[in-house]
Amino acid sequence: RPPATGRWWSFPPLRVFRAPVRSLRTAMASSEKVCETGARSVAHKPLPPPTTTDGITQILFYQYVEPVWSARRQKQALAEFHRLAAEHGVTGRGRIALEGVNCTLTTSAWGARRFCQGLRDFDPNLFNDTDFKLTDGVDPATKFKALTIKSTLELVAYGLGGERAPLLKQNTAKHLEADAYHAMLGDANTVVIDVRNFYETDIGRMEPPPGGAEFLDPKMRNSREFPKWLNQPETKEKLKGKKVMMYCTGGIRCERATALLSQMERAEEDLQTDGIYHVRGGIDRYLKTFPQGGYWKGRNYLFDLRGEQSAEEKDVKIVETETKSHCCVCKGAFALYKGKHACSDSECKVPVIVCDGCRRRADGELKASLKCPLCEQGVTLRDLPLPDLVGQKRKLALDGNRERSNGTANGTPRREMDKSRWVHVARLPLCVTSNDVKLALAGIEVGKGAPSSVSAELGGSTVEWIADQKSNFFYGSCYVEFANEQDAVSCVERCATAPARVGKKNLKVNYAPARAKDSTKAGQAGERPPVPITPGA
Repeated sequence: RPPATGRWWSFPPLRVFRAPVRSLRTAMASSEKVCETGARSVAHKPLPPPTTTDGITQILFYQYVEPVWSARRQKQALAEFHRLAAEHGVTGRGRIALEGVNCTLTTSAWGARRFCQGLRDFDPNLFNDTDFKLTDGVDPATKFKALTIKSTLELVAYGLGGERAPLLKQNTAKHLEADAYHAMLGDANTVVIDVRNFYETDIGRMEPPPGGAEFLDPKMRNSREFPKWLNQPETKEKLKGKKVMMYCTGGIRCERATALLSQMERAEEDLQTDGIYHVRGGIDRYLKTFPQGGYWKGRNYLFDLRGEQSAEEKDVKIVETETKSHCCVCKGAFALYKGKHACSDSECKVPVIVCDGCRRRADGELKASLKCPLCEQGVTLRDLPLPDLVGQKRKLALDGNRERSNGTANGTPRREMDKSRWVHVARLPLCVTSNDVKLALAGIEVGKGAPSSVSAELGGSTVEWIADQKSNFFYGSCYVEFANEQDAVSCVERCATAPARVGKKNLKVNYAPARAKDSTKAGQAGERPPVPITPGA
């Protein structure tokens, strides 16, 4: 039953909706149908009412968090997920990390909507931005038995955790709704990249029309190989000057993949595309939008108990003829992954297809000799070099800092101050020493391998911590004295070109003429900032 009350409720409580179908308004050659219901993101919109209350409802969603959660906030979110799941009968599996959450869940039609709304209520600023993909009327046999949410370093194992992760807020890629994405697949001078693993692509993929986008398959065994493939000169050559489209199952892999390409494009002068695009909601939303399949051929590999998904209104026999995969034993046409068979190569171990007729032998005498198509073809990406992602981020930070110092970037340019032999340093961490500050001003990153001290010419002599006048708390700023004005000028100019860093923070460095003129503005000298036992002490 629908909930009796709720501020989000905006439709008749027991009414069930069927998906209307219309013809494409854009100029497409075929009479392809476009399904309105489920074809658009629900982010910042009311959750859609059920199309049916029969069977179960599947919830697919992901949400990146930037800046990342604190460990405490992550624990709070995990606790709320479990509370809402227990309250609304939700089962499934997911991954939670400091960078966000990614889940595939099952429950009743109304339970699904209550769960999603519960997340929106828990953190409106975050989960109102989430595109919850709800599929009603799913076979109850595919319901998960329990809820399992694993704590991980990354939501998608690209090997891009920590400082190597490309920043999503700086991603220049654009989301396209499924019908706009469909239209772009027909454009010339365009490439479309399947960012899924090859064993997924093997049973189904996009096939753009003649004269349209060129299909690119990285032929990777796992997502960690995608940055290596993207870094290859021949790959970059195919992308230059082209519109670059990407797709994956539900959209989450494209978030990082497009951000990676966006970062590489901004950092490498010889890699310039004509725009980066990905389909909002992934293949799942594309097939809901185009129930006859659109440019999709074959099956969509799924990581839940359904196993695979195909176009709802496409004849099964047509789907069979479109699927090009085969049994790894007899090489006969077959497209279903059954029995959890895997490639016998110890460095591969990806799923392989075994038909019904070969299953017994594959479980027995042939188990140690099963090979995936990539191993049979000798294709491997694992030993290729990764792009220098940390170096790229530093280069972009330097470029941005130069623009800001010249007043050319968006935002506030550095305030022009009278030169003096005192400088002001801001954005310091609370746990810092005067030696850390001097090393940073000298252009030396604090950490292993750093010298124990630096000359006063490069790092200054005296460090004075600036504390709040009322509470006496230190909030991350200090004055540093240099022997003469020229040493201070060299320091400020050096930090404008290459930002001084303590830990993961870029410091703000500028002149402090007021301190130079007025000794009453002096801070507190010492090796460490002041930490009062009680406020005001």
